[in-house]
Amino acid sequence: EEYRVSLMKTLDILQTLVSEQLLSPRQLCNSAWAVAKHVNHDKSLYSSRKDRFVLVKDGSNSCSTWDLKEQIDGDATDKKIDELFNIIALRMIEHLQQTRDKYGKETKLKRVQPGELSMLLWAYANAKPRDCPPGWEQPRRVEKMSIEENRGGTPRGGNVDSAKNVDVVTFVELDDEGKNERSSKGKKNDAKSTTQHRSITSRLFDSTAIAFCQGEGSAVKESDKSGMLRNCTFQDLSNIAWSYASHGACGTKQAEALMMFVAKEAMRRMSRSMGSTSDQERRILPRDITQIAWALGTMESDNSSVGDVLVHLVDAINDYWIHKEESDNDRPLKDWRCADLVQLATALSHGRLDNRPVLIAIFEEAMDRLIDRSRGFTTSEISILMWVQARLYLTAKNHKIFGSFPSSASRALLQRMQGLKNKEEPDKKLLPAQTMRHRGLGSQEQANLAWSLTVLEQYDDNVTTLLQNVFHAASSNEEGMIQLEHAHQLWQAFFVLSEDCPDAVKFLSNEFSQYLEKKWNEEKGRLKQSSSRHKAISQTLNLMKVAHRNEYDEDVDVAIVLEENSAWTHTAQDNFDVIEGRMKVAVEFDGPHHFSVMASSGKDLSAIANGAKISPRVLGHTVLKYRLLKKKGWTVVRIPYYEFDKIPFWASMERQRYLQRALKTHDKIQFSGIDVSEYKAMVPNRHSRFD
Repeated sequence: EEYRVSLMKTLDILQTLVSEQLLSPRQLCNSAWAVAKHVNHDKSLYSSRKDRFVLVKDGSNSCSTWDLKEQIDGDATDKKIDELFNIIALRMIEHLQQTRDKYGKETKLKRVQPGELSMLLWAYANAKPRDCPPGWEQPRRVEKMSIEENRGGTPRGGNVDSAKNVDVVTFVELDDEGKNERSSKGKKNDAKSTTQHRSITSRLFDSTAIAFCQGEGSAVKESDKSGMLRNCTFQDLSNIAWSYASHGACGTKQAEALMMFVAKEAMRRMSRSMGSTSDQERRILPRDITQIAWALGTMESDNSSVGDVLVHLVDAINDYWIHKEESDNDRPLKDWRCADLVQLATALSHGRLDNRPVLIAIFEEAMDRLIDRSRGFTTSEISILMWVQARLYLTAKNHKIFGSFPSSASRALLQRMQGLKNKEEPDKKLLPAQTMRHRGLGSQEQANLAWSLTVLEQYDDNVTTLLQNVFHAASSNEEGMIQLEHAHQLWQAFFVLSEDCPDAVKFLSNEFSQYLEKKWNEEKGRLKQSSSRHKAISQTLNLMKVAHRNEYDEDVDVAIVLEENSAWTHTAQDNFDVIEGRMKVAVEFDGPHHFSVMASSGKDLSAIANGAKISPRVLGHTVLKYRLLKKKGWTVVRIPYYEFDKIPFWASMERQRYLQRALKTHDKIQFSGIDVSEYKAMVPNRHSRFD
């Protein structure tokens, strides 16, 4: 309490100094950094620093949630810190704008140093992180489970409604602060309205991006020796990239341009270092470059415009560390920290990059460290690597290391949970529910492990035992709370494993499995909006007089129901009330985010530019969705975007020809007296006249 009182007095003095413009830009940056350090040390000081969730109740709308106890007890401190951050941001915006005239040229006013701006960005990203994980439309959602559903017993204190024991309480709607700013491409938002609703912190990030970019727009002047990014240390570059990704400032042109500048500057330094004989110039820390890659991968989930520069950066990492010509190259990443390996793997996963040499090097090094625990991963890091492998759907077909990693990782986790040495075989037993949490495997890691191991389909004894413990721990949450996204992951895994590996889920209670199914059905029954491509497929099927339903149960894009002996899909029935005993066809349009990126290396980008055709690989979440649908009796027909998009939007007859072959709709389609399309099965390589 004495600390809080002293801090409040200090903040009052600091706010007065900032308000009266008595601090220089450097002092403003230092002040923001110092306050952020306090917030980072004690998250209860500032509500924006704590994780935000959405508390969901059956039949109610989602709304943002806050810790009500902190709103009551710490309201003054919270408001004081927020006001201070805002006024510092406004002063820095004013200063950055004054360093350039209306034409973007530098004025005589002294510029703030790049290291100071890097420190400022870190402060705001740390104090005001994004609400939503990369690629999400809304914050995480949590729900209270009943005592029956939560097999582990009642929440602490036995009262599920106690304000003491519940972490979050429905309070107010989210404001603009802290929301990740998704790319506005393809949206018809009024630019003026968008600007008016942007937060002060978001405006600060844009102003800082303009300062770093030197007002050059999207062009980089190679001859510019005085550019601010050229004067940044490598650590400053990585901090800048981390700050934009962590705050979620990724949807504006300014942020997009800055991230490209940062990546290009990093690649320039790596290229220069490879040809240098100076030890100091050659020394580039993996943590700095992987943090930039992670930031680009995270931002690519919200803004695909940064994807190409991430491809080139990963290529540069490959050239610098993995394919360099040295005699001792069996373990090119042996000097990397475990955290760096995981961060680069996560960057590739978020960016959907199938850069096989880099991925193989990461997982081979990870396998060596699982064997040699003197430089071992944490349990959380192992779970992240498992998620990366499942997300990118890397199997033994891609490389032998991906065939052996799931079992080895599961064995390592069981050893940690049982307190065994590296060479001791883990027991095939069920451990107390809290063991996983005590070993660093919380609810997020548990859900990721269940989902990942199910996607990868390698059910040996180690994997089965680990899955048993995962479901046991997930269903025994003593706090009585569950994040709905975790419930969805657990249900997908449970449903598939119930048939494919029943031993893995034999200890799961009926109450908890029924709860997971209920939450899954509620999620799949939500109101969904069709994409423009999906609508185009539906319109084409209407022209072809093929009865169908859009956005049907289980997230089926287009549902078609046929008699069992139907030879052609144009005989589909209109009545969807009775579909038992019928053939159910799920037409799934798979957009870009269902696949790895078309070009995962600079070589691929060059090949595509020269007319080569590269088919991307389907990702793990899509593979699992197909398996779920097939187990529920659906015949899945895929319509990949890279096939459908090749047909011009105005060529309706060509679209009909394509769907005729993909869905076997008609024996013949009569477009005119002389234009007739006869059915032909898809060729094995699925090429068309547009290839």
